[in-house]
Amino acid sequence: MNENLSQEEVGILIHGKKILRAKGLPMDADVKAICEVAGISRKTGYQWAGKLESAAKQNDVEHSLREENDRLKAEHAELQKRYDDVRFENEGRKIAWRIHGVDELIASKKNTMNSRKNRKR
Repeated sequence: MNENLSQEEVGILIHGKKILRAKGLPMDADVKAICEVAGISRKTGYQWAGKLESAAKQNDVEHSLREENDRLKAEHAELQKRYDDVRFENEGRKIAWRIHGVDELIASKKNTMNSRKNRKR
């Protein structure tokens, strides 16, 4: 049975038992007895429990969204670093091409090829 309970559920149950003991209620008190001690109806008791549960679910959603946001920020930082590295390499290649005249060499090869094509016609 304990494998069906999460860590949070176990903590909530233990906390609930402490509250029952502190308020002088029996450990096997049902919802009706708890609501009578609180001075509310069972319906109101279930409404309060529902509000508490929906707030807990909202906190879980917020927590998961924060984790996802942190993961995406870390991924973005890694991608930004990789982009900067590639951009630096490309700038270095462009400078090397200019220094060694690669663009002019390619342009002259194109002109040579074009003149050969024109001769064959």
